[in-house]
Amino acid sequence: MSEAPRVLVIEGIGPAREWLRHHLHVLWPAAQLTELAPAAAEGMPDEFGGGVFDLVVLSLDERREAALEWLARYARRPGFPPVVTLAGGGDEALAVRAIKAGAEDYLPRERLRHAALVRALSQALASRRREAVPTRTPGGVPRGWRRLETLHSGEFSSVVLAEHEDSGERRVYKLLHGGGVDLDAGLLYARFLAEYQSIAGLDHPNVVRIHDIGVSDDQAWIAMEYLPGGTLAARIGRGLAPGEALAMARGIARGLLAVHGLGVLHRDLKPGNVMLRADGQPALIDFGLAKAMRSEQAITSPGMIFGTPWYMSPEQGHGAPMDERADGYSLGVMLFEMLTGERPFHARTPMALVYQHRNAPRPPLPPTLADYQPLVHRMMAADPAARFESTAHLLMALEAAA
Repeated sequence: MSEAPRVLVIEGIGPAREWLRHHLHVLWPAAQLTELAPAAAEGMPDEFGGGVFDLVVLSLDERREAALEWLARYARRPGFPPVVTLAGGGDEALAVRAIKAGAEDYLPRERLRHAALVRALSQALASRRREAVPTRTPGGVPRGWRRLETLHSGEFSSVVLAEHEDSGERRVYKLLHGGGVDLDAGLLYARFLAEYQSIAGLDHPNVVRIHDIGVSDDQAWIAMEYLPGGTLAARIGRGLAPGEALAMARGIARGLLAVHGLGVLHRDLKPGNVMLRADGQPALIDFGLAKAMRSEQAITSPGMIFGTPWYMSPEQGHGAPMDERADGYSLGVMLFEMLTGERPFHARTPMALVYQHRNAPRPPLPPTLADYQPLVHRMMAADPAARFESTAHLLMALEAAA
């Protein structure tokens, strides 16, 4: 038995989740727990193979029928980890349904004590028999695709361009390093999955199209469309006329309006996260930090700071609650840079940049661009209440400026 099993816990009730967390860590102090709300689990892709986990604990107390459907969809797949189900107020009929759907065991909460839970989980883990099925080529991309080049490589993920061996279609694959979710107790995988869930199914010219997601024992990836025009960062380096800068900002705002309409914040808007189509239209990419505005199961919590300090809103830089106006602020910083070729604030350390975004005077535009000063300064207002109240209002202002 592994001393540090990787356990997926699907439980939406706070006290029950805390109870499970306590007992699991008593049994396996080094256990790596990934916790998902039932609604998030239901959004998992059909390709999910579960091989990155050693055990699944599934609650049937919330959204019971959906949980049983989830169980039936995944549990009997080759290589899927054993699933132990829990339910309060259950009965023999529910136990039979859970076992038929593929559960390794069914435990009623009312009569459950630590010893019984330990015994059931240990037996389930001991029963695991992996059936590894290769799903990728040595280059990290799925079978049938040929890796052409690495577009970006970071500490936790890389982005590669691949071509289909038969059709010649090109796609971009974002690959998660480190063997699926076996990183930081599944937090990176949770963000990776959230990136897919944030905009999957959205078809908008100013947002990258996500094709699918894949998960296996040692790999997780997201496939997205290939945008051949390079990054906005490179385009800024070549220089933009004022009209081109305003047109680019309008396209980005339209993309933001689409994702904000889904209840999603980007939270890492910067020129490197905007790609250009063949016709020069901008498209938002990289939703790895995206966060549902109304989500109760946030991956990051207030007080945690993620993003790029050059373009980060004051509230994000100080770990305060955010809404769509935070993305609007980042767009304001980008518009300043598109118009001038320079970032508005400069400092030697990230924290000094965070301080400037909140406290420093907004830098003026050159006299030849003075007509755009009110627009840019309002977008970059330190106080969210002084900015445009919504992305729709911001887009109208950008259209009027044209």
